[in-house]
Amino acid sequence: MSDILRASDIMTPELRYVDKTSSIKDAALRMINEGIGALLVTEQNSPIGIITKRDIIWAVMFEKRDPEKDTVEKIMTSPIITISADASLREVIEVMRRNNISHLPVREGDRIIGMISDYDLIETLADLIEYLETKVREE
Repeated sequence: MSDILRASDIMTPELRYVDKTSSIKDAALRMINEGIGALLVTEQNSPIGIITKRDIIWAVMFEKRDPEKDTVEKIMTSPIITISADASLREVIEVMRRNNISHLPVREGDRIIGMISDYDLIETLADLIEYLETKVREE
């Protein structure tokens, strides 16, 4: 069944961006206000990295970065780890596990078209469980 679902089936198509010169604090406030866990970091409107809540916590708490003065460029992950839109659910999980990441941008060719979060995987798992329970009841 995991080969039936593709990355494009479970991704969130809305992408959020932050310029590399934005402060860590500004990025954190955007994530809080928009209820998201990651932002793609851009330079001249092109994605060059990604920043997550985990990156911010690590940078501020353990690296003692100044969230008002330090920019997201200093703590972003780059290059961006991505996955093809037609990759299977199994491949998505493997890439996220192998790289210990909570957000995985989805690409079509060279263009990022969506994002898969660990929450998206939980929602997919819940849907699969419901589907399997329905099938078992029908038998």
